[in-house]
Amino acid sequence: MASSVKEKATKVAKNIERGRKLKQQGSLHQAIKEFNTALQQAPKSLVALKQLSILYAMQENWQEVVNCCHRIIGWRPDDASAYLQLAKACTKLNNFYGAVAAFQKAIELDANAVKARDCQEYGNLLIQISSQKAQNAQGDEAIAAYQKALELKPDQPARVHIQLGDTLQKQGRFAEAIASYKKAFEVKPDIGEVVYIKLGKAQMEQGLLDEAIANFQKAVEKKPDMLSVHQNLGDAYQKKGLLDNAISYYQRAIELKPDRGGLYRIMGDILIKQGRVSEATQYYQKVESMQS
Repeated sequence: MASSVKEKATKVAKNIERGRKLKQQGSLHQAIKEFNTALQQAPKSLVALKQLSILYAMQENWQEVVNCCHRIIGWRPDDASAYLQLAKACTKLNNFYGAVAAFQKAIELDANAVKARDCQEYGNLLIQISSQKAQNAQGDEAIAAYQKALELKPDQPARVHIQLGDTLQKQGRFAEAIASYKKAFEVKPDIGEVVYIKLGKAQMEQGLLDEAIANFQKAVEKKPDMLSVHQNLGDAYQKKGLLDNAISYYQRAIELKPDRGGLYRIMGDILIKQGRVSEATQYYQKVESMQS
């Protein structure tokens, strides 16, 4: 019995060591596999969990960072660093209240662990939450005003429906925004590529990926060299799981805007998912050279 426990501990240690080496080499996908293998054998391995949270953050896979942090906190509820990592991930996922709660817990546990940059991010979050409340209130008033205008005079120009759609989309009311944009096209069928993009983005938020792609394609037909539509098509195909299609549109976006580092990072992440590690590394290195 003791020997089997020792053998398992040795295997876990080897997985962790291999994971660290792969991480240093930039082989993030393979490193993640090693640390996950370690966790399968030792679910309470805080070392593996912390390394995974760092690797997922490097890939900007923020939901997985959140999952790792929750597991760390489950085993070690007094780990201030895990709460700080959780705060960062929640911020990236636009879960601002969750981020504030995580920052507050980290400060409560160990104020010395909270650095100046953390305090600045915490302050920014508090300001953002405050301004969001004000914006939401103003947005509700604007929506009511547009709706009243349409009630009193249903034959309003297309721009009123677009403005209503924009405000609804900012409020996260995507189904209503879709209806408003469609109404704008009924009023003026030749509106232009920008509204196709707005409609497509709202549909994408609702999970209507085929409809979103169709509208983005209409925007491409109207304006083939528009950066945002190629990036949105890449996003839509990536959500649909058609990674080769996504890559082709992200590559076109890079051709149109070669100095946008985020596009190279996205390409790297997709290539990692396909197991094309060496190609992904080239894109990550491009991001680093742009930042240096």
